[in-house]
Amino acid sequence: MFRFRRSVARGVLVSSLPALAAGVPVFAGPIWDGDFESDAKQNPESAQVVTTEGSVLQIKGQLNGTAFQGGADFIDMYLVRITAPTILAISTAGGDFGGGAQFDSQLFLFRAFQNTQGQLFAQGIFASDDASASNPGAFLNNSANDGSQFTLTETGLYFIAVTTKGVQARNPNGALLWPELDVPGLRSFAGFDLFQNWTGDPSGGVGQYEIRLTGVEGVPAPGAIALLGLAGLTSRRRR
Repeated sequence: MFRFRRSVARGVLVSSLPALAAGVPVFAGPIWDGDFESDAKQNPESAQVVTTEGSVLQIKGQLNGTAFQGGADFIDMYLVRITAPTILAISTAGGDFGGGAQFDSQLFLFRAFQNTQGQLFAQGIFASDDASASNPGAFLNNSANDGSQFTLTETGLYFIAVTTKGVQARNPNGALLWPELDVPGLRSFAGFDLFQNWTGDPSGGVGQYEIRLTGVEGVPAPGAIALLGLAGLTSRRRR
């Protein structure tokens, strides 16, 4: 369960999506917008499965702060396939990076795995707060720049999470997976530490977002979903 110290996030909108889109090339291809129909949840076993076939170039959604159906909506989590890690890019930074958000956004990447009891878990890989000191959007590729020299080379199933600024991920011992997350320009490696829950003080505002993706595809349905014990989740539409 997500824990936070304020019941309502407060923050100034960083920029509007139309303004960001004006400076970003138009990309043809699949756009996933299932969050507008059914809120993408915040944990591995309840994450929204991107079931579209083929490449996914953009994920669109929104963070509402306090959700209509109960629970805080400061985090959206998606299950995808990374099929080309050498060209991997995940961005809400706008400009040449692509994507954008109406709030101060953060991006997280986790590896998905399942234990022998069929429970689905996430292992922390990368996180980004600000793409640079002057860019409050987030950007991830296949390598860390925190001195760890880690480069992601494995294809497979992964979770992408987008959050407002101030949200952090913790392991089962309560320690932060990315303790230096707020360093501008940092792409930090979590060493595949096990994700337990979210914590922090949401402060970056809420609104709509567009995550620009490269090297990412949807999860084939229903085969891979059933394999992960996710057959009961509702498939979302492809546009």
